[in-house]
Amino acid sequence: GKMADSQHELSAVLEKLNDVENLRDLRFVRSCIYEILTLSTNGCDVVVALPTIVKLLAHSDAFVKRVAGELIAIYAEQNPEMVLLATNTLIQDCKDINPIVRGHALKALGSLPSPTTVEMLHVAITFGLEDSNPYVRRFAALVSISLYQISSASVTEGGLWDLLYTHLSDSDSLTVASCLCALEEIFVKEKGIVISNKLGQYLVSNVMSFTPTVQRFVLQFLLKHSPKTKVQVFDHLNDLDETLSKSRSLATTLSSLELFSHLTNELPRVKSKAYTSAWAAIKANLASERNEEMVTAVIDYMCSTNFPVDILVQDYNKFFCRDDDSVFLVKHKIHILSKLITADNAEIILEEFVRSARHLGTEALREMIQSVTEVMCTQPEIEASFVQFIKRLVQLGSVSVHECVIQFLSMVNFTDTNHWSSLASVIQESYQQIESVSGKVALLEIIRSHGGLLENAPEILEQIMFEMEEEDSDEKEKLKHKEVTNSIHQPRHYQYNSNQRLKLSLVGAMVRLCLEYPAKVQPLLAKLMEQCIKDENRHVRDRALFLYGYLIGRTKHDLSV
Repeated sequence: GKMADSQHELSAVLEKLNDVENLRDLRFVRSCIYEILTLSTNGCDVVVALPTIVKLLAHSDAFVKRVAGELIAIYAEQNPEMVLLATNTLIQDCKDINPIVRGHALKALGSLPSPTTVEMLHVAITFGLEDSNPYVRRFAALVSISLYQISSASVTEGGLWDLLYTHLSDSDSLTVASCLCALEEIFVKEKGIVISNKLGQYLVSNVMSFTPTVQRFVLQFLLKHSPKTKVQVFDHLNDLDETLSKSRSLATTLSSLELFSHLTNELPRVKSKAYTSAWAAIKANLASERNEEMVTAVIDYMCSTNFPVDILVQDYNKFFCRDDDSVFLVKHKIHILSKLITADNAEIILEEFVRSARHLGTEALREMIQSVTEVMCTQPEIEASFVQFIKRLVQLGSVSVHECVIQFLSMVNFTDTNHWSSLASVIQESYQQIESVSGKVALLEIIRSHGGLLENAPEILEQIMFEMEEEDSDEKEKLKHKEVTNSIHQPRHYQYNSNQRLKLSLVGAMVRLCLEYPAKVQPLLAKLMEQCIKDENRHVRDRALFLYGYLIGRTKHDLSV
C-alpha cells in the first residue's frame, strides 16, 4: 500500500545517507533531508531515521541543521533519548560563528519540551538576548515563551522577564516586537503587560524609528495605554502625528488613527482633526495601492467604525471602481459609496452603480439594490434619482436585474406617489422577464398597492393566472403517475407549494384591482375564487373566503351610499 511504499522510500534515502561518500555532496544531503521531511509531512512514520537525523544536526550546513531540528521536534516527546543527544549538539550550535545557526539552534531547543532541557535552555536564552546579532536576539525572545510553557518559574523567578523588559529599548525593532510578544504571553494571566507612563512614552517617542510592520504592532499594543493627564495625551499625539499624516503605509495610518481615537475619547475636536489628517493620508495612498486586500481592509474599517461620513463625502469619487477591480472589491466599494449618497451626488454615484452592475452576479446585484433602497428610504430627497437609477438598471435587459428590481420595489414607499407613475412603464415592460415565484409575488404586491397606476395591470394578472393554471395542470399529471404512500399521515394542508404562495398573493392583488378595473377583473376574480375555495390548502381557502366576504360587504356599503 501507500504506507509500505513510503517506508521503502525512507529506507532507500537512509541507505544513501549512511554512505560517507554521499555526505560530502551538500546538494545531495539537502535533497535527502528534505525528502525525509516531506515523507513525515505526508504521514509516514520516520522514527527509524532519528539516529541519522541527530547526526545530521551536527552538519556544517545551516539548511540541513534547520530541517533536522524540525524533524527532531516532531518526534521529541516519544524519543527522550534522542532529545538528550540533540540537546548537546544544539547547545554547541548556540555558540556557532554563524548567527543563522545560532538562531535556529535556539528555536530548535525551544521546540524540545523536556524538563531536562530547562536549565540549558534558560542559559541559552540569556546569552541569546545579549547576542550581538539581532537575528539571534529575536529568536531568543520568542523561545522564552516555549521555556515559560515548560517551566514558568524559570522565567518569572529567574530574572528572564526582567531581561525581556530591558530589551524593549533594543536598537532592532523586530527584537522589540518579539520581546513585547513574549512578555504578553508570560503575563497573560495578568492580562498582559501593564504599560507604565515611562514605557508608554518611550514606545510613542520611538515608534517612527521602527519598521512599518513593527510600527503597526506597537501602535496596536499602545491601545492598552491610558495617559493620566491631558499634557501626556498631547505629548503623545504630537509624537504620533507623523505616523498618522505622513506614513506611506495604509495599515500604519489606520493603526495610528485607532490609537488617536483611543487617546482623544474625551477630546472630540481633536479627534475630528485626527480623522481629517488620516483621510488626507489614506486618500494620497489609496490611488496607488494595488493590493486589493489592503483597499478592502480600509473600506471595511471605515464602514465598521464611526469614521465621519462628512469627511469622506467630499471625496466620494475616490471609491469609484476601476476596470480591473475584482467583483469582491467592487462589492466593498459599492457598500461604502452607498453610505456617501446625498442629494447633491446621488445622480453621479447611482450612475457609477449602473456601470458596475454589468459585471455583478445576482447576489452582488441584490446587495447593491438593497443598499440603495435603504438609503432612499431614509433620504426622500433622492427619490427622483432612485427612479432614474431603476430605469437605467432595467435597460440592461438582464433577467436577474428585473427580478431584483421588482423584489425591492415591492418594499418601497415613495413620499411622492407620482414616482409610481414614472415606474409604471418599467414594471409593465419587465413583468414577462420574471420567472421565480418570489419575483411574481413581489410583482403582485406592487400591483396590490399601486395597481391603479398601471394601465395593463389586469393583463399582468391574467398572464400570471394563466401560467399558474398551466403549472397546476402539469402537477396533477405528475401526481397521476406517482404512487402516493402514507397519504393520511402527510400534513399537506398545512404546507405551501409554490402555486399556493402565488394564489395567496394573486387573490389579494386581484381583489384590490377589482375595485379599480371591475369590468376587466371580475371574470378573472370569479374564476380564481372558485379555484382557491376548492384548494387543498386551508390557508388559501380561508384567504379566499375572507376576501370574498370583504368584497360583498364593500359592495353593499357602496350601494347603500
